[in-house]
Amino acid sequence: MGSLDTGIIGPVLPSIEQSFHLTSRESSWIFTLFVIFFMIGSPVMAKFSDFYGRKKVFILDVILFGIGSCLIASAFSIEAIFLGRIVQGFGCGGIFPVAGAFVGDAFPLEERGKALGILGSVFGISAIGGPLVGAALIPYGWNWCFTINIPIAIFLIAFAWYILPEMEDERKLKIDYLGIVMLSLLAIFLAYGLNQIDSSNFLNSLLSINVLPFLLLFIIMIPIFLKVEKRAEESIVPIHMLKNREISIACVETLCYGIIYSSAIFIPSLVILSMGLNEQYASLMLIPILGANAVAAPILGKILDSAGSRKIMAVGTMMLAIGLFAIAVYPSNLIFFIIAGCMIGVGLVTIIGAPLRYIVLTEAKPYERGAGQAIVNMLSSAGQLIGGALIGGIIASFAGILGYKISLLLATIVALIAFAFTLKLKSRDEQIATMKANQ
Repeated sequence: MGSLDTGIIGPVLPSIEQSFHLTSRESSWIFTLFVIFFMIGSPVMAKFSDFYGRKKVFILDVILFGIGSCLIASAFSIEAIFLGRIVQGFGCGGIFPVAGAFVGDAFPLEERGKALGILGSVFGISAIGGPLVGAALIPYGWNWCFTINIPIAIFLIAFAWYILPEMEDERKLKIDYLGIVMLSLLAIFLAYGLNQIDSSNFLNSLLSINVLPFLLLFIIMIPIFLKVEKRAEESIVPIHMLKNREISIACVETLCYGIIYSSAIFIPSLVILSMGLNEQYASLMLIPILGANAVAAPILGKILDSAGSRKIMAVGTMMLAIGLFAIAVYPSNLIFFIIAGCMIGVGLVTIIGAPLRYIVLTEAKPYERGAGQAIVNMLSSAGQLIGGALIGGIIASFAGILGYKISLLLATIVALIAFAFTLKLKSRDEQIATMKANQ
């Protein structure tokens, strides 16, 4: 439900713009507000789940997502839509890390990879389904794209109540209010600054009063935030986990994914220029990437239990680099494009899917599994925001097809960096030993 809603937004935005007479800059806040509060909700809700139980927090997250959907579906003003997206984003931010932490709590060591793989395949399928569902429902009114979430949420709450295991923690959480406030400001400064960048005039807008001060505030606040969190008794973001080499590598991989994913979003635009297809057919060219992603996720999850993260991520990131390079160099060859797209799809699921989350589950203590998964969520969102601004600037700075090729070549370099870092990960035997020690 959470991932599907992210994909629905694309085809829905033009209808909302028309209904409320919005500019594209104004309507972009429908996406930006969701990302900001997704980044805030991930660590907050994950931390709560580590203390007050996954089941309660998961149900609360689904309730919030349902309320947000209801606010948007019944909205008579753009302000109501903005409020709905804030509530949705905060709730959705908690759904993902809590779901990942459940795998660590409820599955034995030899089945965690397979379970994470199933979760990953759902994300891949919903990435395809989101735009399709949006396109199918828009003729009945854009409101229905959000109304559909309400019965799903009710269904999920009922099943979660009866099926999910209840695991309480006797510790008392001392809420890190200062950390939450500072994290919120960091997310707002980053998202607002990047949102105001004009891709058609990248450098000038980057130095403008609407962008530069906010990005500078974001950079200045990072060391202050880290210092505050180190001193906090129960930091909202577990900074101490970043001292762990495996988790630090996972963070680098996540940021790399964000940049690479941002470049992949522009592939349909490249296809329009290189193959002369219209927008509808060009969008279909994402099917090899998304389809391979959905098919590969559960298969890789099952292999993960016997092979470990390092081997799978090393092969996957190299496939990703080769696929990106191939499309950058030969964007007009259809057969070549489909093969390269499948390689990209498989590569993407290794860099952000089950293998990466498996690392976090392996290294985190049972009472920090939710917080560990939240770090991946936050950095993934941040990477996509940064990557989107950077890739958009590159494409706008070069005329025609050249900008798209350069952006894909940059993504290739980033994939090779990710490959280099995977070689430093633990072997399967070392992962198993760490997992047993952290039980």
